[in-house]
Amino acid sequence: MSMLAPVAIALRAAEALRLAGIRIDPGQPGPVPLQQVFAEHCLMHAALPGLTRAAIKLHLQDNGIATGDLGPATEPLSGFLFTAGNGGWAYVDATDILPRRRFTAAHELGHFLLHQSLMPTGYLSDTSASILEAIDDEQLFSMEREANLFATELLMPAAVCQARAKQLRHEHGSCPRAVLAYRLSAELLVSREAMRYRLQALELGDG
Repeated sequence: MSMLAPVAIALRAAEALRLAGIRIDPGQPGPVPLQQVFAEHCLMHAALPGLTRAAIKLHLQDNGIATGDLGPATEPLSGFLFTAGNGGWAYVDATDILPRRRFTAAHELGHFLLHQSLMPTGYLSDTSASILEAIDDEQLFSMEREANLFATELLMPAAVCQARAKQLRHEHGSCPRAVLAYRLSAELLVSREAMRYRLQALELGDG
């Protein structure tokens, strides 16, 4: 069972950005270029409508990759990670909204960077119940909590959140968390729910 400390996961997320040549500059607005991080780690990314193992197996075969049994063929999935050599494929459900797809993709990247040694079958599947944007749900298996935290650190950099909180307080004399979450979720292309959890964990914003 994986048992990584939150600070270790934050460092891995920062290292992933550094290796991809991405410098987080709070003065420059915009979302983290996730595809750039994927490319640096030889991880392909695909969005398939109605994500299932059957659809994933067909997609891999179309790309010349033979697979064994990937599990229940028709079970609805939110994300899926398939590793091959030093790279692999990360899948998300194309019918999910963009912020959800980005979080799921970052979650699968977290599994790829944190948990490959714990994947004896060469793949991991995720449902909507295992990919939660609450950062750290104690009901989840530790690997899923760690992947969620990795996605949070990657997509919602603390430095950006802190800078926007400071800016909002400077402009208006207060920093309502709901307003800050609205602004940051639009800028970083994450859900407002995920951003509220992030701001609460960082103790940013009023209320």
